[in-house]
Amino acid sequence: MSRIPIQELRRMGVSAEDIETAKLTQLAQRRNGSPVQSIGVIVGAVEPRRRTNPNPPADLTERAMRKRGAYDQAALLADQAALRERSPERAMMARQASKTLKELSAAQQLEFDFFGGGNVSIAFQYQDAVTERLFAAAKTPAQAFHAQAVLWQICRNLGWQTYECTKTAADLCEIMRTKAPNMAVALDLLEQVGAIHRVKRGRVKVITVTPEGAFRGNVNNHAQAVERFKLDVIEGGKSSEAPQ
Repeated sequence: MSRIPIQELRRMGVSAEDIETAKLTQLAQRRNGSPVQSIGVIVGAVEPRRRTNPNPPADLTERAMRKRGAYDQAALLADQAALRERSPERAMMARQASKTLKELSAAQQLEFDFFGGGNVSIAFQYQDAVTERLFAAAKTPAQAFHAQAVLWQICRNLGWQTYECTKTAADLCEIMRTKAPNMAVALDLLEQVGAIHRVKRGRVKVITVTPEGAFRGNVNNHAQAVERFKLDVIEGGKSSEAPQ
C-alpha cells in the first residue's frame, strides 16, 4: 500500500514541512508529465508500488540499433533513462538531451558536410541573372563557363559573415590552374555583369560579392551585411575612383 492518509503520516512522525514539500513535488511531477507519486512514497514512509508492464518494449537488435545511427541510439538511451528517473527535474533534463540528440541526427549529411567550412548561401535570382548576363556579354561560351567557375571559387572562399573573398586574383589562378591573363578576363567579365565588385586597398584589389546574391554567415546578420556592403563597396568605391 503506497497511499496513506496525511493524518496517518503525521501520527507516524512525518513533519508538516515534509508533507508540504511532498505536495510541491507532486505539482512539479504533474507539470512535467511524470508519474505522480503519493506523499507517503515521497517522504519515504512507504515503499513505492512495483509496476508491471504486461507488454514490455522489446529491445532492438544490434543490427536495428546500427541502422538508427549514433545520435539516434544516444537519444533512445536518454529517453529510456528519463522514464526510469524518479526525480522530475532529472527526467526533464534527460528529455531535453534526447531532443538535442534527435536534432543532431536529423542534421547528418550523406556525403558532404554542409555545416563545415565554406558554407555559402547563394540566391537563385542572383545565379540566374549572372548566368544570363555572362552568356550575353562574353565573346565565347567558353569565356562564360570559365567566368562561372571563377565565381564559384570566389563564393566558396568568402570570409565568415562578410562579402569579401579571402583569395586574391593570384590565389584564384593557383586554385584553378589557370593563367593570369585568363583570370583577368574572367574577373573583368564578372565585374562587367555586376556579379562582383573589386575594391583597391593598397596594392591589392579585394574581390567582393553582394550579400544579396551570396552570403556566408549568420542569416540574422544579413541585413546589416547588405548595408555595410553599400557603404564600404558601392559608396566607398565611388569615392576611391574619384579623380585626385
